[in-house]
Amino acid sequence: MFGSPLGRPTGQGSSAPSHFKDSARNAIYQQLPPSVLTSTSAMSIRSAPSQYNNGGQKYQSSYRSSSSSIFSAISGKRSVRSAPSIYSSSTATIPEDSEPISTTVEQLVNDIVLHENYFREQKLEQQQQSQSPFSNNNPNALRRLVNDDLDAEELYKISLGSDLQYQNVPESLIDWNLNVTRCKLMLIQLPMISSTPDFQYNQNSLPQLIGDLASLCHIVLIQPHITDKELIYTLFSSDLYGEHNLDLSFKKSVAEISVKQSRLLQINSSTGINHQQTFLKFKFKEIAIRNYLINLAAAATTAHEYKLKSDLLKKQLKQQQLQHSLHPENKKIKLSKDEKKGLWEQVRSDVFKRAGLEE
Repeated sequence: MFGSPLGRPTGQGSSAPSHFKDSARNAIYQQLPPSVLTSTSAMSIRSAPSQYNNGGQKYQSSYRSSSSSIFSAISGKRSVRSAPSIYSSSTATIPEDSEPISTTVEQLVNDIVLHENYFREQKLEQQQQSQSPFSNNNPNALRRLVNDDLDAEELYKISLGSDLQYQNVPESLIDWNLNVTRCKLMLIQLPMISSTPDFQYNQNSLPQLIGDLASLCHIVLIQPHITDKELIYTLFSSDLYGEHNLDLSFKKSVAEISVKQSRLLQINSSTGINHQQTFLKFKFKEIAIRNYLINLAAAATTAHEYKLKSDLLKKQLKQQQLQHSLHPENKKIKLSKDEKKGLWEQVRSDVFKRAGLEE
C-alpha cells in the first residue's frame, strides 16, 4: 500500500498554515465516494461505550513466543497527552480479593496475536472435521451459510487492528507504527492466552500497562455490538495521532465518513435476507478504523513534511542571498504565496501516494 519510505528528523514540527490545512482536508474528502460524502451527519454522539466484560468460557494455556518482538520497528518515545479517563488502564475495577495484573504493551499485543492464531486454528479444524454443508445429515447447514447475522471474524478475532502492518524504520508515514499499536489495543475482549507461564488476564478488569510504551498507548474495550454513533465517538476521541493536534472537527468528520463508508460496504455486500443489519460486522469495523488511521496519518504527515521542507527551502534561499550580496543583511526569508502553494502541492501529492490516496 505504501511506496518508498522517507526518513524524518526526530521531533515534531509546527503545523502548516490554516488554509493549507483546509486544502489537506478537502483533498482527503475527495478520495471518498460521493454517496458517502453526501450522507447525513450523525445528529448526536452518545457517550463512549462501557467496558465489555466477557462472560464466556475461559481458556487457560501458556505459550512461549519464539519469534523476535514485533515492536523492533516502533520509533522512540514521545510525550503525549493522556487518553480519555474511561479508556485509561488505571480506571479498571480490581476486585478486593484479586491482585492487580500488569503487563507491557509488547506482551499484550503478542498475546493478542497468540489468542487469534489459536482460535483461528480451532475454527479451521472444526470446519475440516464437520460434515459437508450440503449433506443430507445436516439440513440446516445451507441456511447457516447464508445467515448474515453470523460474524465469522468475531469467532477468533478480538482486535480491530489485527490486520494492520508495521513499517520498517524509517516509516513512510509519521508515527505510523505507534498508532498501529494503538489500533491493536482496541479490543472487544482481553486475550485468553498468554505467552507468560502462569499468567492469565482478568476478563473483568483491565490490566495495568507498564514499560516504555505505557504512557503512549491505552487499552480501549469496545462492545462487540457497538452502534455506529458509539464507534464514531470512540474513533475521534481516541489517542490516535493525538500528538499532532489535528483539529477535532476534522477528526470527527473523518470518523463519521469512515464509519458511514463501512456501513454502505456492509449493506452492499449483504446477500442474505437481512441486508440491513443493526450492527457493523467485525470486518467492517476493521475497515472503518483502517480508513480513519490512514487519513489521519496522511494529514499529520503532510503538515509535518511541509514544515520541514519549508524550513529547508528558506535556509537555501538565505544561503543564496548571502553568496550573492556584497552587503548581506540578516533579513528573515519569507516564501511567496506561489512558492508555498507549489511546495504544499508537491508534499501532499507525495504523501497521498504513499498512503494509497492517489487522486
